[in-house]
Amino acid sequence: MILANEMQASLDICKYIRLDKKLSFLPFLYIIKNNNFENIKSAYHIGANECIKTPINLDETLLRIRKYIENYTALKKCLLQSEKLALYVSTDKLTKISNNMHMQTLLLQSLKEYERYDKVFSIVYFRIEDMQQINSLYGFTIGDKLLKDVAQFVAKSIRTSDVIARWGGGDFVILTPHTSLEFAKHLIKKLHLKLLKETFISDLQIKVNFGITQVVKEDTVALIIGRAKQSIKRSATN
Repeated sequence: MILANEMQASLDICKYIRLDKKLSFLPFLYIIKNNNFENIKSAYHIGANECIKTPINLDETLLRIRKYIENYTALKKCLLQSEKLALYVSTDKLTKISNNMHMQTLLLQSLKEYERYDKVFSIVYFRIEDMQQINSLYGFTIGDKLLKDVAQFVAKSIRTSDVIARWGGGDFVILTPHTSLEFAKHLIKKLHLKLLKETFISDLQIKVNFGITQVVKEDTVALIIGRAKQSIKRSATN
């Protein structure tokens, strides 16, 4: 909580914290030396929670401060719970990466940005082949561990700007913002080589097929995912 006096620096501080997402909810009480309406108007306009006129009633002011602190603490707790809930509903429970629903939301946002600002992006759809056979031979515990290990390995191998999500079963999607088809192919070629060198299950060389596509005009989530899947089928038959 910030308690500031009637100075331009105080208003600048208030303006600064209101622009900072982490500090924007911080209570700001502004002490006014005189009943200057323009000063009060400016303080509220910038984001002060309350203007306190002098002379100050100490007991009353302490009560107000205590109440603001209680409200701020409750709000922080609520926001923290909200963030945890948002993370929970957007995370795949097995692999701990983004889930299908979260990726669809990101793809919708990316499509809107492409339509409005022409921000190109590509997606990579990849599949761990023969998961049913792996589960039959090694058991579902090993199969689940394989999915988790591959997902985490890829998540650590891609760029920080990229997002990987489990689409379902042994299928995954990587969103690569501001990335052309050719550059996405270059990135995935390096990723594929890394995967081939990694041993996830003893005495088993896993097979991963990739499908890559770039956004085009009038694309939808279904269309772009569909093209990437078709690209997987073509690469698997080559």
